[in-house]
Amino acid sequence: SSVLSSQEISSVQTSTQLFNGMTVKARSAAREVIATYSVDDIFIELIIQLPTNYPLGSITVESGKRVGVAVQQWRNWMLQLSTYLTHQNGSIMEGLSLWKNNVDK
Repeated sequence: SSVLSSQEISSVQTSTQLFNGMTVKARSAAREVIATYSVDDIFIELIIQLPTNYPLGSITVESGKRVGVAVQQWRNWMLQLSTYLTHQNGSIMEGLSLWKNNVDK
């Protein structure tokens, strides 16, 4: 499990995929990825945490700062992202791309 979670975190760190208006930081010691999306003066933060028994355990998707987003809309985005990461075997970078596309809409 630790090898798989390390590989997933390192794939985020070494990714060459660039997001317009979004920064992605990976912290391997905490097994988490933090994505910050900014539009004008509004910042939206998303935290993805890998469990110690990854991939058997569920990935936790938490919200950091969310300014200017309705609660129901935010819940829908969180549910879609966590479902994608947990049940569709998607990578974190693919999930973040999906989440960013939803926020852009």
